[in-house]
Amino acid sequence: MVLPIYNEQVSLPQVVRDWFSTLDRHAPRFVLLAIDDGSTDNSKEILDSLAKEYGKRLEVISRPNRGHGQTCIEGYRVALDRGIPYILQIDSDGQSDPRYFPEFWKARDQYDVIYGKRARGDGKRRIFASVVLRLLLRLIENVDCVDANVPYRLMNSSACAAKIRALPAEVFLANVALAVLLRKDPMLRHGDVPINFPPRLGGEASVPFSKFAMKGIQLFAQLKKIRI
Repeated sequence: MVLPIYNEQVSLPQVVRDWFSTLDRHAPRFVLLAIDDGSTDNSKEILDSLAKEYGKRLEVISRPNRGHGQTCIEGYRVALDRGIPYILQIDSDGQSDPRYFPEFWKARDQYDVIYGKRARGDGKRRIFASVVLRLLLRLIENVDCVDANVPYRLMNSSACAAKIRALPAEVFLANVALAVLLRKDPMLRHGDVPINFPPRLGGEASVPFSKFAMKGIQLFAQLKKIRI
């Protein structure tokens, strides 16, 4: 499991404990890869303490801040390099509820990538941003991504590897870009699981709403340059 972290000291202990409990029951052969993206609060110290508690199945990587999307992509590539068959990504803010994981896991043989389909409870502006993003992807990229920026997804590593490795280091909103690349591949099987998406437990969103439009414009320009 890939867990990107930036200033999530409030939510981290609960998120890690809840997910360990769920994964132990349903997919016990897992490693939780926690990547601290240059947090300025106590997230790193909390992670180190949790790593002592949970042992080798909780691995911590710490690096200078590069952004949420590229943190996710780094985790995906680590999983690919290790030959891990399935990659689960969630966020560390408490919005990705582990109670939905069994539905994802049961469907893993039917689909190559499974997304959470959010019923958003984190504010009207975020709902609006999701709707606009989906419409723009239809109009500009000619793809229908149910929830391209959702931080709750399960991927078959071998099926998605080429698209993950195709993403350049400088791409903005990397998980949106990845969703577009995956959707454009007619051979991939896409599924979704309805999830509730409550307000975050603490911290701040990785891309503030005020900057999302600017990042989106940059993303569409970069998508034109990506070739597989």
